[in-house]
Order: sequence, then C-alpha cells, then structure tokens
Amino acid sequence: MKTETTASARRRVVIYCRISDDREGRRYGVKRQERDCRKLAEELGVDVVEVLVENDISAYSGKPRPKYDRMLRMLRNGEAHGVLALTSRRLQRRYREAFDFLDLVEEKSLLVATVKGGTYDLTTADGRREARRKAVDDQHEAEEIAERVRDAKKDNLREGTYRGGPRPFGYESDGVTPRSLLCPQCAATGGFVISRQDADDAEGSTATATCGKCGTEAELAEGSEAWHLRNATDAIIAGDSLRAVCRDWTAKGVRTVPRRKRLDDGTRTEPVARDWQATELRRTLLRPRNAGLLDHRGEIVGKAAWPPLTTEDKWRAVKSILEQPERRTTPGNARKWVGSGLYGCGALVTRYRAAEGGREFVHSGQYTDDADAWPLYAAAEDPQGEQWTPRGLESSFGKLKSVEVEPVPVGRRGCRDTLRCSTSGTTGERKHVLAYRCRSAAHVTRTAELLDAYVVAIAVERLMRPDAVSLFVPSPKVGESTEQLAVRANTLRVKLDQYAADYDDDLITRKQMLDGTARTRSKLAEIELEMTRRAAVPVLARLPLGTPEIGEAWKTYTLERKRAILDALMTVTVLPSRRGRPKGFKPGTGQAYFDPSAVRIEWKTPS
Repeated sequence: MKTETTASARRRVVIYCRISDDREGRRYGVKRQERDCRKLAEELGVDVVEVLVENDISAYSGKPRPKYDRMLRMLRNGEAHGVLALTSRRLQRRYREAFDFLDLVEEKSLLVATVKGGTYDLTTADGRREARRKAVDDQHEAEEIAERVRDAKKDNLREGTYRGGPRPFGYESDGVTPRSLLCPQCAATGGFVISRQDADDAEGSTATATCGKCGTEAELAEGSEAWHLRNATDAIIAGDSLRAVCRDWTAKGVRTVPRRKRLDDGTRTEPVARDWQATELRRTLLRPRNAGLLDHRGEIVGKAAWPPLTTEDKWRAVKSILEQPERRTTPGNARKWVGSGLYGCGALVTRYRAAEGGREFVHSGQYTDDADAWPLYAAAEDPQGEQWTPRGLESSFGKLKSVEVEPVPVGRRGCRDTLRCSTSGTTGERKHVLAYRCRSAAHVTRTAELLDAYVVAIAVERLMRPDAVSLFVPSPKVGESTEQLAVRANTLRVKLDQYAADYDDDLITRKQMLDGTARTRSKLAEIELEMTRRAAVPVLARLPLGTPEIGEAWKTYTLERKRAILDALMTVTVLPSRRGRPKGFKPGTGQAYFDPSAVRIEWKTPS
C-alpha cells in the first residue's frame, strides 16, 4: 500500500498507538509510534483530533481494548474521519475484527493510513482484496509467534527449566538461583553453580547449588528471602497462622518482590515492594517450585532445574494445612485470646423457663440415644410426661431462658458452645475486666487472665514431664522411609511421561496408554497421601518435650502456635462454679478469686 496525500479538504483523524508488551512501563514504543504518525499527518495534510494509546495490551489475546473501542465509536459518530497507525498490526491481529473494521471504513469512506504500509484503498476490488489479505497475514503471523512461544514452553517443561516471568520470591531474576546463598566452607556469597543430573533420570534427582570456588554445597543465607520462606514453611507446620508469619516478616523488614502497578491509562509505576498479606503469602507457600517441583496446569510433572527451598514432604504438609476447607480467611476475624473458641462450656441446664407464658421445663436425667446424646427435658408440672431436646423446646415453646445450671457429668454433653472473650464493667470506677463467657447464654463466666494462666501452667507442666515424648508424639509406623517414598513418586512421574512418549511414537495403543496412566496415577496418589500424612507432624513433635526449656520456649511462641499446642494437647471445659467465695479464700491478701476445681481438663492422646 503506497502512501498518498489526499487532495480533499483537511480531515479530522485519530492516531492509534499500541504495544503488546511493555513490562517496564516506559512507553518508549508508543511514543515512537505517535511521533511517526504525527509526521505522517503533516504529509497527508490532516488534523489530529485525539491520540489513543494502549500500552502493554495485546490485540491477539481477545482481551478488551478500551481505546480501540473508543476509536470505533468516534469513526461511527463522525467525530473523526480517519485513523493513522504505525502498521496494520497495531490496529488488529484477528482477521474477523479487521474485516468488521474494513466494512466500517468502506461504509463511511474513511481515511486509513499507516506509516509502514501506506494508505488503504478500498475503492477497488484489488484494494479490498489486498486489505483483507493483509488482515489474514497479520493473524497468521500472530499465530506463528504463539506457536513458537508454546513450543519453547514445552521444551522448558520437558527439561524442567525456568519458563520466565516476574522474579519469584526466594529466587534471583533467573528463576533458578535461590536468593540468597552462602558457602559454609569459604563464606562466598556469589559464583554458585546450579546443577543436576539429566532430566530423564528415573529418580528425577534434585538440583543443587555448589560453590564455584571450593565445590562445597551452598546453604541458604540467614535473613535472605529463601531463608525466610523455608522458615515460614516450618512455622505453618508448627501451628502458626499466615497472619502471624506476615506480622513477623513486617517486623523484620521482609517485603514482596517489587512490582510495577498498571495504571488506568496503560502506564506502569516504578517498582514498588509492599508488606506481605496473608493471601499473597498463602499463594507463595503453595508454589510447587518451593520443593523443587515443576507444575503444569496444576499438576506436578517432575523435578525442576532449580534447588528446592524446602523438602517435598514439608511442602505437601503445608499444602494440606492451607487447603483445609475449614480454615478461616475472612479478614478481621483473627483470634486475640488463647482460649477463644477452644475452651468449652461445661454447663448442663437443669431448668428452662419459656420467655412467653413462663412455663418451666426440667432435665429428666435422660439423653437421646443417637451420637449427639442431647439432654432431654420434661414439663416441670409433669416430669414423667413428654420429653424434648433443647432444640425441640425452642421449636415448640419459643425462646428459653436458663434458670438453673450445674456441671455436666463426665462423659456427657451439656451446652455445645465454646467460650469467647469480652470485657465487663463499663461504668463508674469499676475496671474493665476481660472475661470468657459462653456464647449462647450466661452459663459460665471466668476472668480471662486467671483462666489462661491456669490452663497454660497445667499444659507447660505436663509437657515438661519425662514421659511427654512417648505419650504425646506418635511413633512412626514400620515401612518405607520418606526418602524411599519420594524416589518412588519421582519414578512414577517419569513413567507417566514415558507413556505419553510411547503413544506419540506408536509403540503402544491409546487404550494401553490410558490404562497404564490410570494405574500409575493411582499409585502416585497413594504415595503422595502417605507423604502428606508423614509430613504433617503433630505440632507437639516440634517442642522440646520432657525438658525444662519448654517453659522459656512457650514465651516466644505466637498466639496461634500456643492455641495449636493447647488444641492438640487437651480439651478444656469450664464448669459452672458455686456461688460465693471458693474454699480457703481470704480477702485482703491479694489472693486470686479463682476456683480451679471448676475447670475440667482432659488430655488428648495421638490416634
């Protein structure tokens, strides 16, 4: 297409500039396009009414292009009489989109000119054919580029190499070298060599980093991104929460990888690092790359070419923990007290009173025969008559009020709610007191500080006993070691790839490939499940059990870890206490007003 100057009156045109990939956000590409298009406008003798710029947006992906849509509206409404662009590829990369555009150009007799290709001539059959042929060629070129990219990614996938993208947290920009390494022998901080055996090795050997000077295997440098990520993995397994790890990282100055933020006009900001959020940390901990594994569309396909930051069994443990459906992810709902949601209410209501009518119901001493074992109640005026569960009473007689309560017998279940912590005393000179209360009713109330101190003291004392290890940490079953299981898993993954390769080479039939793949996947799933079970070490197994150090160590634990330990160690039930002062209480001596006999602790044993 040859560029020609129009002899008609000066037209109003828009300049359309676009670049598909501008990760740096510098806009150099679109600025050059605008400069060249303005020069073309002077040659054609047209007036530029607006410059529409779409930076870092592909025309082939099918994603919305707001500025392109605005250009079409301006052309349809008569606000502009033509378009200038660097090439036709800047306007469209899909022939269907291009054909619609050419129909509009022909209908409105619009001017379309490109710096590289000249002016569109749709007044002749040859001109229309050339324009449409160019649109088809542009899409063909885009598809060829996409195929080359896919082929390159397949090669990377087959070889286990890094497939590109933004720098992953914990690794350098090459995506392979951990950030940062240290040689324990010569203290070198650079010049490390990343190596592994061939990718077709049946055991799928792990990549390692060795010092280029002395050949010693490198270690993760303390305080580095990789070191913090490995410790975060251990912390989650030990019972810490994502938010606790984020708070710890914020205090230590650990921030996200600097990223450029895309603005509304298509430009990007300078790289900015942020404090970690729980959702970002969760995604990072769930990456298979942390264990030196390569994934493709959510499936582990083998070992990667970069050194792992943690072991595969620990990564699977974290994955199992973080993907539990019952984990809460709602912000602002974090626990603030050791016993909130852990301590149970041990009240058995012996007399209810209906809010409407004042009718009373008493506990008959019987329970339902099902697994729930709900207490049964009868009308006070007819104890031997019809019986109801608490839910049945509310359904039949409306809202109930607990009139009398007593401690639930051992082995029975009364109130099914846990305790929550809140303040009491809100006026006058009375001090605000934190207290645990039953969620459903005022069955039990305890001063939070005294109850927590008592429960923690009991827990720490029990963990210090010499028999704590044998009692609370389950012994591993006799069988294959975790290392042997990992070798088997990697062998099966290689076998899956071999089935696909044999089918491509016509060595096996499709049925043989499908049957073999199904059997191998089943075996692999069993091994991965066993590795997850072994890796999810009980939180108590990581404590200095049976030693006095547990007392000092407890002070350093986060709230989430303390809660996890108590939850794994015991069941705490707070019982209704009798009215009045506890036995032996002496006013004015500073003695705590607390009755330990009204706290029932049942020890848990590993299953």
